[in-house]
Amino acid sequence: MASQNILRWRDGRGWLVLSGGGEGATDVRAQALGRAAADGGVAYLALGNHGGWSEQVLADMDDLGAPPGYIVDALTEDDQTLIARLGEAAIIVIEGAPDVTTVRSGLIGAAAQGMQAAFENGAVVLAEGSAAMALGAWVVTAGGQVLAGLGWLEKALVVPGVTAVAQSAPAQLVLQAQPAALAVGVGYGSALALGPDGEVEPWGRHQVTVALGRELGKGG
Repeated sequence: MASQNILRWRDGRGWLVLSGGGEGATDVRAQALGRAAADGGVAYLALGNHGGWSEQVLADMDDLGAPPGYIVDALTEDDQTLIARLGEAAIIVIEGAPDVTTVRSGLIGAAAQGMQAAFENGAVVLAEGSAAMALGAWVVTAGGQVLAGLGWLEKALVVPGVTAVAQSAPAQLVLQAQPAALAVGVGYGSALALGPDGEVEPWGRHQVTVALGRELGKGG
């Protein structure tokens, strides 16, 4: 795990970008493009058809001057295709579906393997909305159930679309149950970007807040 102060994330030569999505996401996507390797395409990792998300983002990225891209659907592609198509990408943009459990289920297994291969080779992994939550240690469903996330950001809950994470109900739920955890709120149009050499950067509107569990708070 790479680390900087209290944040610990997946080892790799790439950038992990956890975006709140929503309005203003174009600025975050532009910064992600600026950190990407010159060679390699953009993989748009979709989870079914949620209002034409992939096509909309592809058009936005094209307007920003992105290299050629392609859509990969984690819910319909076979494992071999997922691993190969994601593993060769310079940027992976992950859809945030309305239901975080859909994202979590779609990313577990072959999709995660392909993402890991690309990340180790220097790719930018840009997770938007609920996909950013899925890459944390936990996800919180709409019904308040806490499930394990993919753990790319260790011991952390990522809460997209929130600018004051300490007041977030999902954050309070996890922090009360996990005193050594932290919660990261990422507002719409903002992102937390984590680099290969320990870089920690707020992108876009810079609306990134952190709340600490009881054990971490005592340490601070």
